[in-house]
Amino acid sequence: MALADDAVRPGADPARLRDVQDRALRTIIGRVAADHPFYRDLWAEHGVDPRAVRGVEDLPLLPLTTKSMFTAAPQRFRLQPDGSPERQLWDIAYTSGSTSAPAPIYQSAYDFHAILAAQVRMAEIRGMRGDDRIANLYPLTPQPHGAWTRANHAAAVLGATVVCGMSGVSPWFGVTRRLGEVAGLLVRTRPTVLWGVPSYVRRVVDEVARRGGTLPDVRMLALSGEATTAPMAAQLKDLLACVGAPDVVVSNSLGASELQYGLVECAPGAGFHNPVPELLHLDAVDDRGRPVPPGTPGAFTMTHLDRHGTVLVRYLLGDRVEVDHDPCPRCGRLGGRVVAHHGRAGGSLKIKGQLVDTTVLETTVATVSGVVDHRAVVRRSDPADPLSGDELVVQVALAPATERGVTEQVSAAVKLATRVTPMVEVTTLDALFPADERMKPRRFVDERQRQESPA
Repeated sequence: MALADDAVRPGADPARLRDVQDRALRTIIGRVAADHPFYRDLWAEHGVDPRAVRGVEDLPLLPLTTKSMFTAAPQRFRLQPDGSPERQLWDIAYTSGSTSAPAPIYQSAYDFHAILAAQVRMAEIRGMRGDDRIANLYPLTPQPHGAWTRANHAAAVLGATVVCGMSGVSPWFGVTRRLGEVAGLLVRTRPTVLWGVPSYVRRVVDEVARRGGTLPDVRMLALSGEATTAPMAAQLKDLLACVGAPDVVVSNSLGASELQYGLVECAPGAGFHNPVPELLHLDAVDDRGRPVPPGTPGAFTMTHLDRHGTVLVRYLLGDRVEVDHDPCPRCGRLGGRVVAHHGRAGGSLKIKGQLVDTTVLETTVATVSGVVDHRAVVRRSDPADPLSGDELVVQVALAPATERGVTEQVSAAVKLATRVTPMVEVTTLDALFPADERMKPRRFVDERQRQESPA
């Protein structure tokens, strides 16, 4: 199926897009009812007649799918191969494993071509071009992960040049590069786009500056994998200015391995656009699984509308968001946008008797002037005694020439936001997040369960 550009372009009739989505949903529901092991059983268990689902407004008739359901048996979420070209296996990507064990996502040949089409739309929305020179700064991971591979595929379908930093972990052949090598590669190849996880992009640019190098052609940072706060974006722009790139656009995206592409901004703060609503429907739902009104936070759900490999229907991505289906006021596009992100669902836990929202904790520390990066660790004050009290330790890396008193500011800000007084430790970026540690930096670590586990 070709993408229906006339259904999403500025000024398009929303009824046209809804008709496209409804027809796609009816087709995939029939496909799933016939050939999807997991949903055949789930819908039978719930007494669901899939023929009653005639369009996206009928999605609440179907039960929600949790991440734990998927990761427990990911092979059962793949449409059964039937010998058709559309279902031939093209590749397998794994989830990042940040909240559970990495799980495989099967891409059929049809799905892979759809991912390429989605990358074209993403580039159009965010302003990436065929004449760009893209530096892929995602790490190489032990399992195939969408971030590293899809950045290369995006360059291929755009006709852009790409150079891979190749950081990460190679446990078998040692084909990765160290931080200094990545910095030297960028200086030599003069990229126009730096694409990666913001904390690592910052480390690379900082290393370029430390070595006296320049990156004069950089015009865009394409960031995903972790939240990019306003202070972080400002720090990145200031750092790029110091290496000869004074006019850089920070283009954020919101991604998930299950999507295999990102939701992107047309302009900073305009919301994360669904680039291919013909292939994917997004919504925010309440505790009963009903869509919430615009401006109301809800659980983030996705439904594949046109796939032949791994297929997810009413899948809970694990975030709390606000979704707006009206045309974007900046670019006029249709398709749905995530206009506010309220953190991970269930992202709160007890520390010293207080219920602490880890998203609030992270944002609080990140907004303290002079803090370049940070990590919070919760542990028992006596590791040998499971009944000893909790300790909240906030480890911070500070910008050069940071004024004294920052640690006191961090402590006061965290106490005000969480009602827990932390210990604050000053450390280095390398100590916080070793360059080859993982795809996503772990900014919150709860060591209590590990301390309490039997030897």
